[in-house]
Amino acid sequence: MKWLLFVVLFLVLLLLLIMISRLKIYIEANHLRDDDHIKIRFSIWFGLIRYTINVPMVAVDKESPSIVFKKEQKASVSTGANKKKEKFSVKNLLADYHDSKLILSRVIDMIPIVRSFLKKISVTKFEWHSHIGVGDAAHTGVLTGLGWSIKGTIVGLISHHLNLKTHPDYSITPSFQFVVSETSLRCMFHFRIGHAMVAGIRVIKRWRGGIPKFNSPTLSKLNETDSDKKSV
Repeated sequence: MKWLLFVVLFLVLLLLLIMISRLKIYIEANHLRDDDHIKIRFSIWFGLIRYTINVPMVAVDKESPSIVFKKEQKASVSTGANKKKEKFSVKNLLADYHDSKLILSRVIDMIPIVRSFLKKISVTKFEWHSHIGVGDAAHTGVLTGLGWSIKGTIVGLISHHLNLKTHPDYSITPSFQFVVSETSLRCMFHFRIGHAMVAGIRVIKRWRGGIPKFNSPTLSKLNETDSDKKSV
């Protein structure tokens, strides 16, 4: 009996320790010619427990300042094109309107929870420097102004919704003669694990009813999937 009480007490103290612990997240993203990568490092208890994730970025075309994406295409078994007629009526329109109201109401319910949690996230480091140029002075100037506007908007959103505890350091260096695209982002923020757990519990309470009952033909498939999972 004493051992059971000791184990329960140990688990409770461990849970309390985890809840008051701060999770630090360090994000480093670099796009320097052919060296493109994103590194995300999680740490807790002054770095005693650490975990790092390396995320590869998309490739950049060397011949032009463009991004290369890979797209997979599946070949069709039949050579002929299949045509399917779909009917759209006022009933479909009312069903789409009903489903849109359901989704919007769920999203609105989540906004206070998300805002409350974001305010508990402290940003302790924010550095974002870029070097851009398209080979034309006029176009480079327009692109530089657009970049300053985008960065200023992002920094404004961070300072408004998060707890910004450092002065953001960001810049854009234009290159009027050469084609160049380089950027370096370093960001560090932390929050208490207990705050994230409370936010998760609040989200679960708001979604206790599961997936709402949709009326439109497309979204109603989610209800069938949810019912199949419950039956399994």
